[in-house]
Amino acid sequence: MLSVDSHLLWGGFLALLACCLAIDLRAHRRPRELGLGDALRWTAVWVGLAVLCAAAVWLLEGSELFMQFLAAYSVEWSLSVDNVLVFAALIAGLAVPARHRYAVLFFGSLGAIVLRLAFLLAGSALLGQFGWLTYFFGAFLLVAAVRILREPSAGGQQKAAEPPATPRLLSRLPVPPLVLTALAVAVTDLMFATDSVPAVLGMTRDPFIAFASNAMAVVGLRSVYYLLEAAVLRFRYLKPALVTLLAFVGIKMLVDPLVPGDVPPAMSLGAILGILGVAALASWLLPRRRASLEPTGSIASNF
Repeated sequence: MLSVDSHLLWGGFLALLACCLAIDLRAHRRPRELGLGDALRWTAVWVGLAVLCAAAVWLLEGSELFMQFLAAYSVEWSLSVDNVLVFAALIAGLAVPARHRYAVLFFGSLGAIVLRLAFLLAGSALLGQFGWLTYFFGAFLLVAAVRILREPSAGGQQKAAEPPATPRLLSRLPVPPLVLTALAVAVTDLMFATDSVPAVLGMTRDPFIAFASNAMAVVGLRSVYYLLEAAVLRFRYLKPALVTLLAFVGIKMLVDPLVPGDVPPAMSLGAILGILGVAALASWLLPRRRASLEPTGSIASNF
């Protein structure tokens, strides 16, 4: 667990996050659509900041929590693809103009961070109080892996084309459309975090590590949104990678209480990066036929 100086770590991280978000908001204060080059640069910025946070954890708390941070961040980043597809559905369904999409995603991400903080703190406290819940979360992740495995291969596109029911209910509220969409993004992110939050808690039981890794992944989703179309159409083995990732974390949570000692965080991180690396390499070596890369059902067709 974190030392007695953990409140300084929390305060420092929240201050850094607030400063970065303020700079981000100022940089995008003029409504405009984010180009691919800008999206790549901002994605690199947020990933770089996550690495800096991990380095700070290493310096202040040691290598074990450093490895846990990287593992939790990698898991959350990988499982966030579905969230971004749903964000695309919300933005398309509520007809948000292209120049306002980044602002909607910005404020939606802020709401998502607050909701996830509550979710993670509650989950961490429950696991600390009731150790048997580890088995429940582990089994839940295995069920989630089976559910993804049984989905049709066009499931992601279908999800992106049809907004879920919650935004339809929210659309009846007497609030401005952009505020409504940002609220819908935050609420829907929490709905789709039911897989990723238990997975993160499978990597670490430390509330700060769980929240900080989640927050850094969530704020980076806005730029990933603009990269997703090009990436997801070419990442042929994304679905098997996510299934394997969820199954690995689920089995880890089920086995951890039964074996002496914990699985080293470095081993967990290596397994996660290995799963993603193999899927990316296989997708590059065995790409889809060119005809299947046509954006007939892509995010771009929704706008």
